[in-house]
Amino acid sequence: MKIVNFLYLSILVLCCQIGFSQTIWQGQYHSYRIVVKGDFETAKDSLLLSLPELQYESIKVGVRKNKDSISFKNEMYNFSFKGKYNADKTAVEGVFNHYSIPNAAVVLKKQSEITPLFFAQHPQKPYPYQVIDMTFLGKKTKLTYGATLTIPENKKKYSLAILISGTGQHDRNYTYMGRESFTVLADYLAKNGIASLRVDDRGFGKTTGDFENATTGDFADDVDEQIAYLKSDKNIDASFIGVIGHSEGGMIASIVSSRNKDVKFMISLSGVGVSGLEMLNLQNTAILKSYKFSDKVVAKQMEMYNIMFKVVYDTKDGESAQPAMEVKLKEWMQKQDTTTLKEVQMWDGRDQTFLYRYGKDADRKWYRYTIHYKPENFLPKITVPVFIANGDKDIQVPAVENIESFKKYLGTKDLTTTIYPGLNHMYQHCKTCTQGEAKEIDEVFAEEVLNDISKWILIRYKK
Repeated sequence: MKIVNFLYLSILVLCCQIGFSQTIWQGQYHSYRIVVKGDFETAKDSLLLSLPELQYESIKVGVRKNKDSISFKNEMYNFSFKGKYNADKTAVEGVFNHYSIPNAAVVLKKQSEITPLFFAQHPQKPYPYQVIDMTFLGKKTKLTYGATLTIPENKKKYSLAILISGTGQHDRNYTYMGRESFTVLADYLAKNGIASLRVDDRGFGKTTGDFENATTGDFADDVDEQIAYLKSDKNIDASFIGVIGHSEGGMIASIVSSRNKDVKFMISLSGVGVSGLEMLNLQNTAILKSYKFSDKVVAKQMEMYNIMFKVVYDTKDGESAQPAMEVKLKEWMQKQDTTTLKEVQMWDGRDQTFLYRYGKDADRKWYRYTIHYKPENFLPKITVPVFIANGDKDIQVPAVENIESFKKYLGTKDLTTTIYPGLNHMYQHCKTCTQGEAKEIDEVFAEEVLNDISKWILIRYKK
């Protein structure tokens, strides 16, 4: 009797599992996944639509089927889709519409589970190289680091690059809007005989530590720990270790290369070469111009911003900059007419919103460290080969001024600088080249840059 009951229970559980399993249809339009759960053949109002990147989850949509044509919509959320099955009914090709994704040509493919965003440059298994996921302990920081080591196949000796991500908390793959820049870079390097290590940032993934209270200097300490670990592992060829940093990662690479004798080469991709104070001026000016504001508005906006930057710069460690910021902003506003205040969006209480948002950033240890960064304290001490790259459409780290500062201060005799035409901050070929456009570009990492990085390293390794 017990056996019969057990079998009955097992069959019941199995039936329930089958009953609750759902057909999944998934498509992608640039940085957005479109996920539909349910059977187009039998459903009426039971299809569930999700747009994970836009925080829409399981929105009910009504579906209609006419021969090979499929359509569904939700008028409240303004979702609609019209498409047709392929020959074997494993995909539906059509057009999806929403405020955020207008007239999007998508293919909804039938699959067993929801998958991450995918771009053509992302490598797929089986890899023609070794990929080793690991954790290790930093002897000085006492942090645990989660990392991926990628090693060329059938090579006992190789150069090895540590990949350093930019501003913000990132996973080891440097995932930005679904695009895994460091996965693509590691893949390209390995295929050209170069090993690499990519690491989760503090407090992310398998890496421990407090990201919010850490500074760029602390992140440089993390890279030193990574170098120490690579040197200690007998299975790794650590004879030619270098650093490749993007954006703030380029600043970190400069700090590490200036003091760590085990660094044999440095590559800065859109890295900061000017002072922190000058960087804020260049960056904000370029971003404002990208929004097509008039020169007058940009000049006025930057006049106000630079007053705020100077207040933060002059504030002593451990003190809040916000009281002085409020005083200086009020003084500046009293000198402006109503038209100007509206043009620079400091009208109707928006000054208080600005003070609140900027004040929180301005009091962070990380921000204080960054605004006081001076390239002359680090770059003259760097004597290893250096490759400095920028995109000429970069509005976050403008190319010319930063490269000229690197040329001025670097102590190396082996310096290569390149400004790539048509590339934005993330090394994508862009058209409008605004910050918002990056999510509409399916390219992850411009191949000409990947190629130049690999060739440059290999030439110096052979020497």
